[in-house]
Amino acid sequence: ADIHANIEALTTVLDHAASKGITRIVCLGDVIGYGPNPRECLKLLFRSEVAIMGNHEEAVMFYGEDFNPKAKASLEWTKDQLNSSAYDRTENYDLWNFLGTMQQVVEDGDVMYTHGSPRQPTREYVVPQDARNREKMQGIFDLMKRVCFIGHSHIPHIYSSDMKHASPDAVNGAIDLRKLGDRKVLVNVGSVGQPRDGDVRTSYVTVDGNIVRFHRLDYDHKTTVDKIYGNPLLPKFLGDRLLVGR
Repeated sequence: ADIHANIEALTTVLDHAASKGITRIVCLGDVIGYGPNPRECLKLLFRSEVAIMGNHEEAVMFYGEDFNPKAKASLEWTKDQLNSSAYDRTENYDLWNFLGTMQQVVEDGDVMYTHGSPRQPTREYVVPQDARNREKMQGIFDLMKRVCFIGHSHIPHIYSSDMKHASPDAVNGAIDLRKLGDRKVLVNVGSVGQPRDGDVRTSYVTVDGNIVRFHRLDYDHKTTVDKIYGNPLLPKFLGDRLLVGR
């Protein structure tokens, strides 16, 4: 989730996944926005089995009125990149067609995939402080069958329907769904391309049977930062935050 046009982070994740024998890719949205390589990231994720629409895809396709000025600047630049006459028109169509196939919610048996939350797929953030908000969390769990994977907040975390929660470090980087019994679990996979938990490393999750494992990987974030700094149409703040993971 939340690649945000960061090709260095995305290729690191995909290479790591391939080395683990992972063959099925689920993308939880925000492939684009903020970063310097929207086209390249979208093309790499054409092979996703599931591609969820994030708020940045929604904004580039429809509207982005609630975006702050920095996000809007990135949004307009991204639109121009996806429409650029410097590329073959068919390739541009392919990028837009891929965006058009993205769904807000996908269910596969008792597993749900969405970007923000089951209640507001492209809008609602779920952050660790929300674990104390019983009404909010119960409303989310009521819409789930068993497991839901999300992104959007850029903070990897685990929430269960008994109103407990934990960081990946607190569970040694993995959970066994069988040990949760009949409890439901909401898993925020963190952000591939723009971590915001104070850790500059890319974050993603693999699922092998009932084992959900979090991965944090070093990547060449300084190259991504230099691309942003070198682009006069992208706010330098978007590079600054990659250096501190905020």
